[in-house]
Amino acid sequence: MPIEWWTTHSLDKLFPESLKPAGAPQRISLKAARNETEDAQVALQIPQGLEVPRASFLLSDLIGPRGRRISKDHLSAHWVWYIYVLNNPPANRDPSSYLRKAPAFFPDAFLEEQTVFLRDGWTQPLWVSVHVPKGTPPGEYQGALALDLTDKKGEKHHFEVPISLTVWPFTLPDKLHLRHTEWFWPLTLAKYYHLEPWSEPHWAWVEKAAADMGRHRQDMILTPFTDLVGRTSARSGAVSYDFSRLDRWITIMRKAGLDWIEGAHVAGRGGGWESDFVWRRFPIMGPGGKPVDTSRQKLSEEQFEPYVEGFLKAIHAHLRKMGWAKQYVQHVADEPIPANEQSWVYRAGKVRQWLPGVPTIDAVETDGLVGYVDLRVPQIQEITAQRRRNPGEQLWSYVCLVPQGHYPNRFLDYPSIRNRIIFWLSWRFGLEGFLHWGYNSWRAWQGVPADIDISPWQDASAGSIYCADRNPLPAGDPHLVYPGKRDICSSLRWEVIRKGCEDFEYLYLLDQAAAKQGDRAAAAAKRLLARVRKEIAPDPLRHTRDDHALLSAREQAGELLAKLVGER
Repeated sequence: MPIEWWTTHSLDKLFPESLKPAGAPQRISLKAARNETEDAQVALQIPQGLEVPRASFLLSDLIGPRGRRISKDHLSAHWVWYIYVLNNPPANRDPSSYLRKAPAFFPDAFLEEQTVFLRDGWTQPLWVSVHVPKGTPPGEYQGALALDLTDKKGEKHHFEVPISLTVWPFTLPDKLHLRHTEWFWPLTLAKYYHLEPWSEPHWAWVEKAAADMGRHRQDMILTPFTDLVGRTSARSGAVSYDFSRLDRWITIMRKAGLDWIEGAHVAGRGGGWESDFVWRRFPIMGPGGKPVDTSRQKLSEEQFEPYVEGFLKAIHAHLRKMGWAKQYVQHVADEPIPANEQSWVYRAGKVRQWLPGVPTIDAVETDGLVGYVDLRVPQIQEITAQRRRNPGEQLWSYVCLVPQGHYPNRFLDYPSIRNRIIFWLSWRFGLEGFLHWGYNSWRAWQGVPADIDISPWQDASAGSIYCADRNPLPAGDPHLVYPGKRDICSSLRWEVIRKGCEDFEYLYLLDQAAAKQGDRAAAAAKRLLARVRKEIAPDPLRHTRDDHALLSAREQAGELLAKLVGER
């Protein structure tokens, strides 16, 4: 049997047993704006008994009008690694709510290696991306992807995959109109690579992660002040602060495009889920470098509160001095609920008093907190109920291990469209940001009965399948990226989320352009946007499940933007 191959779109999830569809295309055809990245996939189906010890690829430049070109430096390809998933989300009892029953393999991680071994009897995806640089002249560009395979008998197999790209005559901005944060855990990065925290090798990996987040349209970074700001006390009792590490952190992030500083939480639950919030304790060095016991057993909330006040005020003053304070927001405590909202409100009031003009932000599970939370972040299934925005509040959304069922989320066993539709819903409901807790939480989840190293390449749920007293984390919930040997490795889900952010910008720009003009293109744009509201993303539960409907709407939006705002 010959090796079969075909191409498919970026929302398609291929599996080891996927077969070539009848009439499947064998070329990559893309359309994109300037300053946008567009993707496709190539699938290689290796017949049973024909192992391929060596498979590699080579990308060419794309040649356009009058010999202009997009350098192959702006093209990339990655072999996709299958992750073994042991459990579907606990609440997903309806088989139509996930792609296939676990345990099973699901495609997700991108490999660093350009040359890989392909096993027989499997279908292997290759993810292909093209970034269109700003200033690229519009028009049609042509190039190719060459695939070279050597099987175990030494026979060579060569395939040429034509690539065509239509560049539309408009440019996506560097700064999108949707704020975006995926919580980055720098100490988890150090632990995974067995590095001394904040050593030069650790900082090198922080820079790699920052560049990756910036490439994926993230513009806000969770900033752990207690790890980044040094504190010492003189004999007089005055506290001295060292901001050098914080300055390095912010400089790295701003260079990568993450120019919003998201201060990490200053309070947390004192016990179980319904317990009141208490100030998070952090180390304080006393005179002579002797540590102060800041435990709750030693210092009461009232006694520790002045330390929190002085710490936050000092940080705010430093950010003002450096010119960074206008892009600073501060967390109070994560996910307040009605049972403990009063303890949250007290601490939020203190934070607002200490940091005048600094917006507060938190994921919330209550309708309360009015007047104390500036950036309200409910779970995405709650956005319709909370759309009636309180004066002065921004409304965001978030997902985590919930919602499950048929709601959007970014789990490994979900169709890709349910990752991407989050951002269409964000436009539909006028949201101003998106938050998720797990960019790189490659560590054992709370309650795992062992101190073990966790590798997301083999364990997609942070070891939480071993917790008998709680639901396991859905596969992929703790992370979007994978730890490579040389760099941060992306995933199908991370690329699809980037595309969702760019989709939001398409819809935002189209809405703005249609409102300013009255010609046929503007009327067509209004009809398309009305269809998005009614059919593509009417609400979090009834969004379209049709890949082609979403991709068609995105292409129509691009064609209309080319007419309404295009610049030759």
